[in-house]
Amino acid sequence: MSMTVGLLVLALAGPVEDLKSEGVEARRAAALAIRSVDREARVAALPALIDRLMTEKDGQVRLAVFDAVTSLGPDAAPAVEALAHSLRSNFGNQGREKSHQDYRAALALAAIGGPAVETLRSLLTERRESVRAEVVMALGRIGPDAAPAVADLLPLLADPGDRIRAEAVRALGSIGPASLDPLIAACSHEDAKVRSGAVEALGFATAPDPRAVAAVIGRARDDSPEVRAAAIRSLARFGEAVPEKDALTALQAGLRDDDEGVRLAAVDASIDRPELLARSADDLESLLTAPGDGPARHAAFLLGRMGADAAPRLLRALADDRSRVGPIADALAGLGLPVAPTLVEAAASPSPRVRQAAVLALGSLRPLAPGAVEVMTKGLRDADPAVSAASLAALGSLGPRAAPAIPEVRALLRGDSAELRAQAVAVLAQAAPRDGKLVDDLMGVLDDPEPAVRRPALERLRGLGTLGRKAIPAAIAKLNDPDDDVRAAAADLLGGHGPSAAEAVPALTAMLAGPSPRIRILAAETLGKLGRSAQAAFDPVAALLDSPDEPVREAAALTLGALGLDAEAVRPRLAGALRDPSPAVRKAALRTVQRFGPSASYFAPDVLLMAVEKEDRPAVERFLKRLERRGPDPRTIPELTSRLGHDHPAVRLLAVRLVALAGPAAAPALPALERLREDPDAEVRAQARAACDRLKPAPATPPGEA
Repeated sequence: MSMTVGLLVLALAGPVEDLKSEGVEARRAAALAIRSVDREARVAALPALIDRLMTEKDGQVRLAVFDAVTSLGPDAAPAVEALAHSLRSNFGNQGREKSHQDYRAALALAAIGGPAVETLRSLLTERRESVRAEVVMALGRIGPDAAPAVADLLPLLADPGDRIRAEAVRALGSIGPASLDPLIAACSHEDAKVRSGAVEALGFATAPDPRAVAAVIGRARDDSPEVRAAAIRSLARFGEAVPEKDALTALQAGLRDDDEGVRLAAVDASIDRPELLARSADDLESLLTAPGDGPARHAAFLLGRMGADAAPRLLRALADDRSRVGPIADALAGLGLPVAPTLVEAAASPSPRVRQAAVLALGSLRPLAPGAVEVMTKGLRDADPAVSAASLAALGSLGPRAAPAIPEVRALLRGDSAELRAQAVAVLAQAAPRDGKLVDDLMGVLDDPEPAVRRPALERLRGLGTLGRKAIPAAIAKLNDPDDDVRAAAADLLGGHGPSAAEAVPALTAMLAGPSPRIRILAAETLGKLGRSAQAAFDPVAALLDSPDEPVREAAALTLGALGLDAEAVRPRLAGALRDPSPAVRKAALRTVQRFGPSASYFAPDVLLMAVEKEDRPAVERFLKRLERRGPDPRTIPELTSRLGHDHPAVRLLAVRLVALAGPAAAPALPALERLREDPDAEVRAQARAACDRLKPAPATPPGEA
């Protein structure tokens, strides 16, 4: 040992000793210190680090040790078994922390390289899938030195675990020459998963072998779409090692494939090979009119990647009724501002489909092209409804920048097309959210013959906040609309205004008796939003607690707590809901009780009865916890005393605890508590004895002993 290393070892004597400390902070500091010292000193400290790997339970210490060991690479070979032990063992870590430690242990083994291969192979039989996946990852990182593991990794191409299969693919590709022949053979395996994995793995080779390229080209025509997609991905990774003709044929076939996954692989591969993309322009243009949305959508996207020169091709395809306007418009917009003049010109085309795509693309161009708003505004008057709808949609995407078009959009509210009227409602709200005329515009269509227009008008009025208060009377009228969705939108608008919509209470109350459970629920919830101003609806809302429909009862229970009434008024009606057969209704009733704050103690005798249901006991316990400081309402002592004789031990037990909190006021309960000292339930007996001791008055001091 050199003098320098000897000095370093002496300097490390303290940290190495501290690694054995009982104090976790000392061990953490020691591990960090060792991680930070000179490499030779870390090698000298390796035995102590190995000892920690075998026994340490603290996650932070272990991570620092993993770092130190990993940094030593092959010099850490003596730590292989300790690292394997870490992967096999659970040192008390759970979930993500455990997974992260497994990953770090596997990284350390990968850094050691060849000396760790046999041990890693033995770990491939571990029960936990996550450990096996990390082991495969480590073998892949080792690369060619992991050649002995090829036979172990090949079967994993068919593993049921997606991650293990993916890691095996990468590992076999990284190992290189030793895996070449087995992978080429596996490309013809009867199992499509094995074939796809082998094809994908060949693509991860650092230096593509001509035989691998040939095997992958052959699989581009495989019967399985999974294999075809894998072949296209590998061909893309091979890059220029693939003959251009073969690459072009595979990509063009992939773009026409019936399978979405294959087409996506071809799209990704085309983007990576711009020179091939340019040569595919004619084929891509023909795909714009191919059957099925997928090929056309992908072809339009790829043409859009080719720059402004692709615009004529995209526009030309629109002349064919088989082409899809939406994807082509998106691709045109993707060409950017240089294509704006072409789009403005196209907006005047004799073809309605070209005009439609042009205005949609102009609406998506950013920054907004000069004159675009004028073109879209003119499109609103187009004789073709599809062009008018496209112009409206384009303007709607502009927000306030569409303000110059407002007069034309407003005119559409009186048009013949219900679809355009509904669209116009949305565009007006987007383009002029603070326009003083907007409320009048929206109120003007509340009597539109189509529910699809009335409903969005109410929704937009709801979004205006206080500006929409003027629409409250109109919304009340819509509570009687024949369409349930319109009635729901009207109720939502009124609920949004809270007590300011108090005049809606009579109409909402009438809705509580409606035939539809959905409408009764809606009415109850809206009345709850009106708060104290809806107290007149208390009895009709409470009557809903007897409904055969569980959601109706739940809504009623919640609403009773929102009306601002006294506990004394609500308790007689809510008591039954606390014992409802439905857990959801009981939960809603208890939430209402809790809204009464300090007055919630008045409901204690009824809440106690919920303890009969095991699933409700935690909620009852939490309720009682909040009563510990104040104790029960004195008015409820007689009822609580009666609960001491309940058939269910859970109710008796909680009643004992609550009565004991009442202090001297609970003196009348002492006889019942005394009887519980002999209760069949041991816990009830113990609590009853403690309560009796607490409530019995202290014996009087005899005269003369003071």
